[in-house]
Amino acid sequence: MSLKLLLAEDDLDLREVITEALTLDGFEVTACESAEQAISCVMRHSYDIAMLDFVMSGMSGIDAIAVLKQTAPNMGIVIVTAFGTIDTAVDAMKKGADEFLTKPFNLQTLSVTLKKVHAEKTLKSPHIDQNSDLVFGALANPIRRNVIHQLKMHQRLKFMDLCRLVGIEDHTKFNFHLRQLIKSGLVTKDSEKTYFLTPTGLDIEARLLMQ
Repeated sequence: MSLKLLLAEDDLDLREVITEALTLDGFEVTACESAEQAISCVMRHSYDIAMLDFVMSGMSGIDAIAVLKQTAPNMGIVIVTAFGTIDTAVDAMKKGADEFLTKPFNLQTLSVTLKKVHAEKTLKSPHIDQNSDLVFGALANPIRRNVIHQLKMHQRLKFMDLCRLVGIEDHTKFNFHLRQLIKSGLVTKDSEKTYFLTPTGLDIEARLLMQ
């Protein structure tokens, strides 16, 4: 069965390219040029996934998330932007987006991402668990984001090495940030007090911090 995709993109050329590519890949695409039109479509029809541009004339893709989720709570939502930053990614995910992509993107990668989002929604196993507030709180701090980045690069680090790489001289302050990351489920440590990313931490790093 083909997946029903609602595409909201105000760039006509890109909208047509995406529509053609995903249609050839088996998607049933409904394309529109604004978030307002997307909301109107969702109120009249059922879709598996909505893909919205972050910046459009009128309502932004992120502003539309709340309305879309209220109207179609089981629909996957992907936000796309040419101006990807950690803050916009966190904001999009916090407001309910299931995925965040930065332009330009590979069309094959886009197809895989959309199918993955749909599978996660279908299985009711989102990549951010019930402690999402703790996760977003951790990501909001640049020191903690740096910790996650360093652990991704070096895999496993002792406290002092991690402290040095992040560039924090106040060990008490740094220990507080580490505790918050552990509490959020992004970082853990073994019996030898070596810190490393949890599977959730690795997933978050790949999805948000490397955009």
